[in-house]
Amino acid sequence: MEQHGASEEAKTRINELTPIASRHHSENTKKATMIVLGGLSAIAFSAGAQTLTSRLGNLSIPAALIMGGAAGILADKKATGVMTHNRLKSSTLQAIKDIEKQKTVNPPQNEIGEQFYQSQTALVHKIEGKHLQNIPVFDVVLAGGLSAAEYTMSLSIVTGLGLPGGFILNAIAASLPVVMLWAAASIQSEQFEVPEKVRDLPNQYQPHVVNHISEQEQRQMHLIEEEIDDTQRQIQYENALEVQRQKYTQEGDSSGRLKNWSMAESQFNMDWHKDQKLGLEKERDEQIEMRLFQLQEDRAKLEEKYKEPVGNYSPDEVTNLRKKWVKEQEEILKENAAQELKWLHRKYETRINHCDEEIATAQQGYNDAYPRWETENNPNNNLGNVA
Repeated sequence: MEQHGASEEAKTRINELTPIASRHHSENTKKATMIVLGGLSAIAFSAGAQTLTSRLGNLSIPAALIMGGAAGILADKKATGVMTHNRLKSSTLQAIKDIEKQKTVNPPQNEIGEQFYQSQTALVHKIEGKHLQNIPVFDVVLAGGLSAAEYTMSLSIVTGLGLPGGFILNAIAASLPVVMLWAAASIQSEQFEVPEKVRDLPNQYQPHVVNHISEQEQRQMHLIEEEIDDTQRQIQYENALEVQRQKYTQEGDSSGRLKNWSMAESQFNMDWHKDQKLGLEKERDEQIEMRLFQLQEDRAKLEEKYKEPVGNYSPDEVTNLRKKWVKEQEEILKENAAQELKWLHRKYETRINHCDEEIATAQQGYNDAYPRWETENNPNNNLGNVA
């Protein structure tokens, strides 16, 4: 079951990550983005940089622009890194939350089910765990510090130009380079960095995909599930019986019908196994209905899964090939469903028959207990024994 759970999660993550990993953009686009950002940052940072290059004479302004551009590119790199880390971390956390949500919607009924979800979470941590690590504080501080410095210097330039509108409008205008910096970082993160970071993840998940579980493995899984379910049911029965025993010992039977514990125990067994039988019948019907619905859904999705053949085929040939493939896959789906439905019927038939046997045994025990009580508590019988 662990292997099956990991396989299902691997398929899910491959489907989610492949579209992201398949994004490819020209390096020229990335370079053009860096040039624009470098130019804007060179102007914004140059005001502060000139204090460091003022002694260079005629080279002061070019040097200040170069330093400003370098600072801007560094700020962009750190901002992009922060955005990329947050996106990757958010994606991984969402995958884990989806598993927890699925677990809440379909809670595990036994240890096997718990292992199913645990294996999924463990696989995500194994392959994407590095995304959950905290980003170095230095990178966050540097990105924020450079952004603040760029804003401060941009504000000094805007204020020095004496633009109308007062301080508020000047402050808004001065924020434009910083806004562009983080907007560009967001775009670069989404379009360039994240696809590059996740490009190999589908390949890492692929070995965990199990395309087929052998019939022997399925039987072993079913047997383990049945053993665990039977053990849990037996524990529940014993606990409930003990509660009933204590209640009867302390309070007796208010109706006066259950004359002794043997009768009370037999009545409890009949009621317990009747409830179990009803629950099993309802559970069986639900499982069968779900499997038939799943078959219907799988058949409806076959057309989407068909891959067009490569080569020179006429439209009629393509149509015939599609119909043939769909028909073959439908037969496979129906055969698999038939095997599972057969197992479901056998599984529940065995348990329901066991309940019937227990009910019959309990009824016989009840019938035998009353005459014994009557014999034990009949004064005439006691006098006859004394005589």
